[in-house]
Amino acid sequence: MRGERQRNSPRGSAAGSNRPATERTSKDGAGKRGPAKQGAVKENAAKGDAEKDLEGGELMVMIIGYVLLALLLVTVVAAVSSVYIGHKKLLSAADGAAVAAADSFTLGGVVGKTGPPVTTLSEGGVQAAAVSYLYRNSGHLNLTAPAVGAGTGTDDGRSAKVTLTDVVHPLFINFLVPDGIAITATSTARSHLAR
Repeated sequence: MRGERQRNSPRGSAAGSNRPATERTSKDGAGKRGPAKQGAVKENAAKGDAEKDLEGGELMVMIIGYVLLALLLVTVVAAVSSVYIGHKKLLSAADGAAVAAADSFTLGGVVGKTGPPVTTLSEGGVQAAAVSYLYRNSGHLNLTAPAVGAGTGTDDGRSAKVTLTDVVHPLFINFLVPDGIAITATSTARSHLAR
């Protein structure tokens, strides 16, 4: 009777079990599957591997795209920065040339007998002073080919207006613009006499 209980009990031992040997379960559960089910599992595993490979390929394309986008952004920022810095250098040179030109004044007539003398500038004097400034300081300005541009002179005979032009070669994309990018800077200066 005791043996019968073990046979009928759902938790019976393997020795007392009436199940065929092919249906016994192992730790990984492979004994439950027949050959058709095992083939389906292998196919599903192969599909999963293919999907992982596909996702890995898509991820690689996305990474390459982001790297190229980052490189393009760095190139554009570097090119724009080089043009900006070139313009600031030219503006600094124009400021110096305008101050030098404003110092090339001559004393004008005294207004009344008690008035102070007046500074006067000429077109030729302002242009000559600007050219002389560029010539004397060309090594320190670190510019490509600065030149005195049109509009250099004086409007009212008291203020010196200097316009300089130059060419900037942007970083990394110089092959796209081999002649460079033309830039212009204008500065105005005036001399005041004081006691």
